[in-house]
Amino acid sequence: MTAILAPCLEDIRLPLLTRHDGQDTPPEAAPARASSRLLTEDALRQSEERFKLAALAVSDVVWDWNLAANTLWWNDGFLTTFGFSAGEIEPSVESWTGRIHPEERQRVIASIEHAVATGAECWGAEYRVERKDGSHALVQDRGFILRNEAGRGVRMVGGMRDLTAQKKMEAQYLRAQRMQSIGTLAGGIAHDLNNVLTPIMLSIELLKNDDANDAPRRKILETIYVSSRRGADLVRQVLSFARGVEGQRVAIRLGVLISELVGVISQTFPRNIRIVHSATPSLWPVTGDPSQLHQVLLNLAVNARDAMPEGGTLTLAASNVTIDAQFAGMSQDAKPGPYVLLQVSDTGAGIPPALRDRIFDPFFTTKKPGKGTGIGLATVHTIVRSHGGFMNVESEVDHGAIFKVYLPTDPSLQNAASAPPFPTQLARGRDELILVVDDEAAIREVTRQTLEAFGYRVLTASDGAEAVALYAQHASAISAVLTDMMMPIMDGAATIQVLLRINPDVRIIAASGIDSGQNVGKASNAGVHDFLLKPYTAQALLHLLRTVIERPAHRGSAPA
Repeated sequence: MTAILAPCLEDIRLPLLTRHDGQDTPPEAAPARASSRLLTEDALRQSEERFKLAALAVSDVVWDWNLAANTLWWNDGFLTTFGFSAGEIEPSVESWTGRIHPEERQRVIASIEHAVATGAECWGAEYRVERKDGSHALVQDRGFILRNEAGRGVRMVGGMRDLTAQKKMEAQYLRAQRMQSIGTLAGGIAHDLNNVLTPIMLSIELLKNDDANDAPRRKILETIYVSSRRGADLVRQVLSFARGVEGQRVAIRLGVLISELVGVISQTFPRNIRIVHSATPSLWPVTGDPSQLHQVLLNLAVNARDAMPEGGTLTLAASNVTIDAQFAGMSQDAKPGPYVLLQVSDTGAGIPPALRDRIFDPFFTTKKPGKGTGIGLATVHTIVRSHGGFMNVESEVDHGAIFKVYLPTDPSLQNAASAPPFPTQLARGRDELILVVDDEAAIREVTRQTLEAFGYRVLTASDGAEAVALYAQHASAISAVLTDMMMPIMDGAATIQVLLRINPDVRIIAASGIDSGQNVGKASNAGVHDFLLKPYTAQALLHLLRTVIERPAHRGSAPA
């Protein structure tokens, strides 16, 4: 826009800055003077016409302020940018200053007055301007000051750009960078913590089995197990919002998930909170991870509970919706198609507009110290996006809030069976030989003890190189290999590739303390599709191991 305006400004400046020496003009020069004046006036008219045409040709806002008459002209860009019609804008300076955000009005007016009074050639500022609908646009405004022969400002010509969308994109980019940094830090911490928690949780199963008839000791062990489980869940929650988690993908009946959650929170939430829930009877199934979507509902329910310390109504609802192209165009993450809409609403204090854009930021909380971690809503947002969905929040101060979660679905899965329930009985081995590979001695030892206690024989290796040597010696006897993905000397991916070269049909379970797409991808690319996330329980280990061993064998081929 500046490039377009530049020649126009030069045309306007020339006649205004024409100098006169003040001397009397001889009579014979009068015709020449009149002719010169006519030429100057004609040049000024042409300059004005070119300026108006240039202003019409650009999409940004262009303005022309006559300082002497205190009148202000806008091009049509002002109308389209801020949503006004031609008859609603007065040709006065107040049509501009009256729409500057009250918090910034004095600063902007003072800066432009200072520029005019001090002989500056140009002026610029960023500030907020009210749109017709009451919202505010962040604009960048620049003006050029035209002066007469005495140096007094007589006119300003300038342009204004709406930066709202650009600033929003910049904020999203910075947020993505923050999340990436947090994810890198959280990944390292989670790996170490999960390696600490895994032997604790496996040991509890062994101790409970040994002390089956000792009720007091079993109660203590149960307390330790619950605390360890909470620690593991917290680590997983940090990773969920920091990196996103793929998890398992099965057909889920969200109506059942809501009913199960209501059964839990009805027993634990304060009695002054009334819980209402509903779901469309023919609700379309969603493909996703049941535990993660349960976490989404639970976090939103807890958030609603905390918003109603004096009591109120918590409503959970699910329904089928179909999003069209027009609706999708108004949301950055939405795509046209069928969705299940989950709504969690409360009648609490509501969310102030100034905080609404920050509620999904990690570690941001309005709760008192010790009452909130600031990762609940951040986790919800990340899990929903990892399932291909998106969220909207509607809230008004003193009138509660509604969190709307849109999850993509496939109505053709209506008759698909949901995932089978997890077995309650611990699966036992049949004297099979298992190779356990992990660089953490505590994990190797407790995993060995657990497997032996449930009918397996075990070989252990502290790294990939040792594992390959052991497997080469006992290949015909080893029924399955459990290997960590992150190890020194030879990591899990390299170990898997070598084992598959020795025996393309070897049964392998990959384990890791970081449930990242990178680790899962490495295992999958190497030919392994069974993954165990640390810290794992004896139930999870024994169930998956039994599943892998009993799976029908099929001849494979070694990876290239």
